[in-house]
Amino acid sequence: MDKLSVHAKKTFLSQRLIAWVCCLCAIGTAAKAYANNDPTFTVSAPENIEINKQFRLTFIVSFPEKPATVEIQNLAVPELKGFKVLLGPTKSSATNVEKVDGEINRKYQESYTYVLQALQVGRCSIPSASIVVNGHQLHSQQLAVNVVPDGKLPPSSDPQPKPDVFMTMNVSERSPRINEPVVLECKLYTTSLADSLANMEQLISSDDFKIEPIDLRGSAWQIEHRNGKNYQVAVFRKLLLYPLRAGELRIGDLYMDVYIRRYNLSSDPFEAFFEDGNHQFVKQRVNCQGITLHAHE
Repeated sequence: MDKLSVHAKKTFLSQRLIAWVCCLCAIGTAAKAYANNDPTFTVSAPENIEINKQFRLTFIVSFPEKPATVEIQNLAVPELKGFKVLLGPTKSSATNVEKVDGEINRKYQESYTYVLQALQVGRCSIPSASIVVNGHQLHSQQLAVNVVPDGKLPPSSDPQPKPDVFMTMNVSERSPRINEPVVLECKLYTTSLADSLANMEQLISSDDFKIEPIDLRGSAWQIEHRNGKNYQVAVFRKLLLYPLRAGELRIGDLYMDVYIRRYNLSSDPFEAFFEDGNHQFVKQRVNCQGITLHAHE
């Protein structure tokens, strides 16, 4: 074999080696990126439930940040013994924005919600479910709920009565710099099913803030235990506020009408699904106090 042929062969082998190294690096980078954004699969429901009362069972796929591609399929929920499925699953998705150490993070979630009715008193188990996310099968934890007789929920240690519907308003920073984004998040808490919101009133001056709404279409309901009571919770308003001047800046009080839907639990759940009149609406006016920020240079 002449020197030219040997040199050509070495060059070819070197190019193949470089190609293999690049390929392995790309695979490693992709694997690392996936590992840094591993999805989780969880389930939530109230800890204590009254027999024959409606409640929500929600399965949630969460990413630390929204990936370039999301393929979720094959949700498999075993038989829910001791429960009647009234509705579901209904699918929703949301990107939750939060500020951590001065950085804006966007957590992505897809939720699958069932409306259930408990049929028997006692300790009931909700078995582990599975789902396939971007080709990987995930499993939720098994969940235990306590079904009690009507009107026999464990009493709260707090003697003050808790409202059935209320809302909260929180900000990510109360002493921001000028032009530093502040996340304003408004949550609704309810012990019943909320059908719609209306007549929202809140004063936020455009002289004090540049305002950017955050899209919450498809935002999922969650279950939260607060002050000894289980609530269904939803983020219904989220804004990015950029202070435009130094000093005290006021985010006004928030007022809103909440329409609560109450079903006749003895009716056919399919009829309830198509809204044929087997429910009633109750309007409640709720409000929460505003927040004062202290912006600085």
